[in-house]
Amino acid sequence: MARGETYEEFTAKFEPKRTTDDCYTPPEVYDCVLRWAHREYGFDLAKVARPFYPGGDYEREDYSEGCTVVDNPPFSIMSKIIDFYEERGIPYFLFGPGLSLFSGNRPCNYLVPSIIVTYENGAKVNTGFVTSYGDWKIDTAPELAQAVADACKQGPSVQNAYEYPAEV
Repeated sequence: MARGETYEEFTAKFEPKRTTDDCYTPPEVYDCVLRWAHREYGFDLAKVARPFYPGGDYEREDYSEGCTVVDNPPFSIMSKIIDFYEERGIPYFLFGPGLSLFSGNRPCNYLVPSIIVTYENGAKVNTGFVTSYGDWKIDTAPELAQAVADACKQGPSVQNAYEYPAEV
């Protein structure tokens, strides 16, 4: 131990570092997103797959006939995951980071409800969704935004407002 270092500071150095891939969804947020997506798209709730969990392998998951993936995947490999599901015709509704939601040119649809989710690791992420469902390439889903805000017990997010002097 370094001089002046507490035992807790010493042991903290050996804990695994968290990344954006460690943004586990609070159950109340997942539940309201699942309910909204089910009402909107009508998939079978009994056939929902959640392959993204610590140690899980989405490529080896058993995707039964008629299943829909509704989950929060590792953001760092989002493009690879979308390609995997598109190539196999597996329907999906995935959480995604608002800042990089539109990366790549894929045949999926995007929901940008302007919500900030506080994940279990404390990260506050502007969250959107990528899906194989829907008729629009981009949609806003205000009802989903309100449902998540209610689940998080917060108001809907607002964009930063800046005030500038008249001469600018």
